[in-house]
Amino acid sequence: MLKTNSITGIDKIKKAVKDLPLEGKIEVLTMLEDELFAMRFKNLLSGFRVSAQKYPMTLEEITKEVEAVRQKRYESRN
Repeated sequence: MLKTNSITGIDKIKKAVKDLPLEGKIEVLTMLEDELFAMRFKNLLSGFRVSAQKYPMTLEEITKEVEAVRQKRYESRN
């Protein structure tokens, strides 16, 4: 029988983190960011690759776009 008010492991962790002082929360956050960075980066690259396959660009198109952005930035400085 499942109790509706039972506390799961993740709930215990959430409560423990909530009860930490700010410095402890920052330490936990930093640890999680370090552990999850590789996975998040791989997901980001995967998204870029899917987008690149869906909307392929030639080197000439990329160069043209880069030059247009540089020109806009140059003009906005003056």
